[in-house]
Amino acid sequence: MPDTSFLSLLSFLLFCSVIFLSDYLFRRVPNNFLLIAIALQLMCFFLWSKGLNGIGWSGALFGLAGGLAFFLPLYALRAMAAGDVKFFAVLGFCLGFGALLPIFLIASLIAAMHALVLYSSRLGIASNLQLVATRMTRWRLFQWVLEKRGNRIGIPYAAYLALAAGWVGLQNAGMAPGFT
Repeated sequence: MPDTSFLSLLSFLLFCSVIFLSDYLFRRVPNNFLLIAIALQLMCFFLWSKGLNGIGWSGALFGLAGGLAFFLPLYALRAMAAGDVKFFAVLGFCLGFGALLPIFLIASLIAAMHALVLYSSRLGIASNLQLVATRMTRWRLFQWVLEKRGNRIGIPYAAYLALAAGWVGLQNAGMAPGFT
């Protein structure tokens, strides 16, 4: 029988990578990937009686409900996009409620740094950033990404949630340093 913890971690990291790339490049969190993650978690429950992170049914459902309860008010206030809310809830379902606070804090710190860099470049404080951004707009790949992104702007919060969740998943597996 294969090592299920390694396969679970690998599939979770792949999931986080796909969400990161999708949100960072196109500002989209595809529902089909969220449904695949839920299906994988359910499959783990049925086959091994534990989830991707070694959590049980109650921990997964509590994480899902906690993720929704925490981000739905932010969505109602238009401070969070729907994809961010759904992704955070799925992270709660996969990793449990206890993982949500560190994921939220790490992702928020990364998003705050992103916002500071963005606003400082727009205000002309960091003129070198404006020069880099101007040069990047000439690249074909960058133009293609902007075309696919459409009018969706903003900070890719789900991408930063995915980074934080990947790190927390590695930490829970004992493969990354933690907060202790």
